[in-house]
Amino acid sequence: MKKILITNAGRSAGINFCRSLRLAPEKYELIALEQSKYSLFNAEADKKFLCPESSDPEYLPYIKYIIDQEGVDVVYPSKTNAELWMISAHRSELSAKTYLPDEKYITIFEDKFRTYEILRDNGICVPNTYLIDSVETLKDVFNKYKEGVWLRAIKGCGGKGSILAKDYNFAYSWINYHNGWGTFTAAEILSPNTTSWSGLWKKGELIVSQIRKRLYWEFNYLSPSGVTGITGAQITARDSDLDDLAIRSIKTIMPEPHGIVSVDFTYSFDGIPNPTEIQASRFFTSTYFMAKAGLNFPYLWTKLALDEELPMITNKYSPLEPNLLWIKYVDCPPVLTTIEEANKFKLYC
Repeated sequence: MKKILITNAGRSAGINFCRSLRLAPEKYELIALEQSKYSLFNAEADKKFLCPESSDPEYLPYIKYIIDQEGVDVVYPSKTNAELWMISAHRSELSAKTYLPDEKYITIFEDKFRTYEILRDNGICVPNTYLIDSVETLKDVFNKYKEGVWLRAIKGCGGKGSILAKDYNFAYSWINYHNGWGTFTAAEILSPNTTSWSGLWKKGELIVSQIRKRLYWEFNYLSPSGVTGITGAQITARDSDLDDLAIRSIKTIMPEPHGIVSVDFTYSFDGIPNPTEIQASRFFTSTYFMAKAGLNFPYLWTKLALDEELPMITNKYSPLEPNLLWIKYVDCPPVLTTIEEANKFKLYC
């Protein structure tokens, strides 16, 4: 039985990766790593280990020890930033396989402003965005966009540092509070409509992809920006034009995509999709949605990582039926249904 090591396994992304592998037609031994002794209880794995923080000098020696001690075959880093970068940078030192893009591409994709610059310079429609490195730059931006701008940190997930700033004084205070000079951007405001495109690749070849449309952010009332990174409900969709744009956006930066590489889109008010972020090396938390619906990305990813033969895939582009609906909320089991079923609910008068 192959052994898969999942980092940050007690949080949403790691949990959903494990749940998806439990649905696979073959058995895997799942080994959880967690930096929190509390989150470790949530990990749905066969074995669980508490590990140092990824910033700790002992992190890398520890993960090497677990890999060797347990005979791990594949490592899946589900956490963003420091942990992913550590594993990516030292992948050649690990005795287990990884299935990651080249480190230089991970570095670009984790920098939203650098990603924006490359897409813009290659003619892809993206929201006008400015790196706020000084008070003068911020003033210039508000002279151009008097109705306000969208602020966010150039690195991080879950809408980190994001907020709609409608006047200069508020924007100045926000960036100052976050010590964000040089690490925040300001962008023109787009519509609230968003879509995600997830693609699994092997050395430039697209294996399979799926489009999902977000209906709303959960806990949006707790975030100043309304963006929490926690999707409340979403539906499957198909859109060949969006497929083309996602692939073009990715290949503009990475000519031969490899691993899991996905794109977030936000639509302009006239309905034009703008890529606002490209994520490489990790799955969205909604991967369990697609696995339950019949497209098991983590299983396919694991087969690729192990260099094993894949099950037959007849359609590379959004093979799931459109309008499948996934609803989730904290402390509640997620629900897989259809938008048609949801629309049957009417106000009782």
